[in-house]
Amino acid sequence: MKIVIRAGGVGTRLWPISRQNKPKQLHALLSNKTMLQEAIELSMRATAIENIYISGNQDYENILRKDLGAVLENNLILEPARRETAAAIGLEAVYLSQKDNQAVIASLGSDHAIKNKKEFVRLLKLAVKTINKHPQHIICLGIKPTCPDIGYGYIELGKKLSPEIFSVVSFHEKPPQKLAQQFLQAGNFLWNANMFVWRVDTILKLYEKFLPKMYQQLMLIKKSIGTKKERETINKVYPKLEKIAIDYAIIEKAKNILAIPADIGWNDIGDWARLKDELAATEEDNVIKAEHVGLDTKNCLVYSETKKLITTLGLENIIIVETEDALLVCDKYRSADIKKIVEELKKRKKNKYL
Repeated sequence: MKIVIRAGGVGTRLWPISRQNKPKQLHALLSNKTMLQEAIELSMRATAIENIYISGNQDYENILRKDLGAVLENNLILEPARRETAAAIGLEAVYLSQKDNQAVIASLGSDHAIKNKKEFVRLLKLAVKTINKHPQHIICLGIKPTCPDIGYGYIELGKKLSPEIFSVVSFHEKPPQKLAQQFLQAGNFLWNANMFVWRVDTILKLYEKFLPKMYQQLMLIKKSIGTKKERETINKVYPKLEKIAIDYAIIEKAKNILAIPADIGWNDIGDWARLKDELAATEEDNVIKAEHVGLDTKNCLVYSETKKLITTLGLENIIIVETEDALLVCDKYRSADIKKIVEELKKRKKNKYL
């Protein structure tokens, strides 16, 4: 099994810590290790380190190399532009297909918290075993929902094919609250955690079918891999690839999709509220990563990269994040909207804060 850890996103909802030149996966948000380092250590429980690849953006190549071990420095797949997950995964696929066109790949994120690591590895190996038996299929590791969360996409399960493997009926993008509640009550829906297992030749055939133009462009890149023109070709072709998520482009259209429900203590650290809830024992508890004195303060996160004292009085459900050049104060329950702040900064050409 080859594991590709996707580390190319910016993580705008974790601004102002997460920036274009150093996104969230390169920060130590959950422990004293960066999220990417934690993802690598988890992957090493499932496969040998030389089978682990990191997919990231060329803009922070130096930081990535500093974050990686000597072996992984040679397993770095660099994107010269941000073109969404279909392009990124396509580049990974052609890169690995040059080494083994029938390799089984687990495509995983770099910004997830997984508490039950042993169970995750077991299910990942089950997925690989299933792909070896059914190489024309794609397997999604989905998360059993614990609440009607509207921040995730949902996978509708169909027929049970084995004790832990189900067919997939359909995918549903982030639903309204009422529909999410119905999904939870129905009991046959999973959160889509964007964790996939497939064989490289199978995923490339799906690119050829559903993204024929991108497939042809990826084949140009494939021909150059291992030659003197590799970087030049990638820099020329990759920025022209269509900007679209692989979910919309391929996964939701393909027929042979299976799902494995995963009860692994998973959390997508997508915004400050999710990080706060992951680190707090209860929702009312505060999470403090700063020099702080607070009175009558609850369900708050205070996070600072400076030595400045932060004091709070009578606050509830508030996120406070401070860096050397920016300060964020927002309602905890609106932290998913922080990307709107980033969009506004772009409009006002405040590029130094991005």
